[in-house]
Amino acid sequence: MLMRNISIALTNKGLVFKLFLLFLFLSPIGGYAQKNLNFSKDSIPVVNGEVVFSVIFEYDLDKVEFMKRSVAYLNGKLEPYSGLFLASNRDSTVCRITDYFEVDSNIAQLFAIYATYSLKLNYEKGKCRLTIWDFSYMDKSFFETQEASDRKLNMPEYTGEDMMIKKNYTRLMKKDPSSQVTETTVNRINEIIDNLELTFSRK
Repeated sequence: MLMRNISIALTNKGLVFKLFLLFLFLSPIGGYAQKNLNFSKDSIPVVNGEVVFSVIFEYDLDKVEFMKRSVAYLNGKLEPYSGLFLASNRDSTVCRITDYFEVDSNIAQLFAIYATYSLKLNYEKGKCRLTIWDFSYMDKSFFETQEASDRKLNMPEYTGEDMMIKKNYTRLMKKDPSSQVTETTVNRINEIIDNLELTFSRK
């Protein structure tokens, strides 16, 4: 009924009034809170052959405020296994993040993997672009062996394309483990998006 009433009003008023009503109906208060941003494991974004997740947040914030809120989230809320700031200024923040994913566990076995990726936030007045790319995966046992070693070991690693597109990752007694890791990865990315949106939208 609401949509029908608005449609009737639009057909009976002038152009300026039409545009005004349309603006009121479509525009959220306080900023553009992007809905339905979340990614799906069945539709992985690829740019030039590389898995790249990217979204834009639009809020009434300047570059410095975007930076302050982003850094506060990364420092206090992200809670990765480990993380490193590569750059952070009023134009952008770049990090290298490692997450520990416990994909599945039962009495017989633990299915866990470490995922490392780059995360970048680009700031503009009223806009912030989040980009996550350059994924690298390593099984729990291999990663922890490498971490404990003083030298670089030849451990098997998988790129984002290997894992999420080509499905090259295999695991003993596990059916389609690549899809399970992909789903866990996408859930983590969606969690980051949702939390950043909350961070930017708060008053």
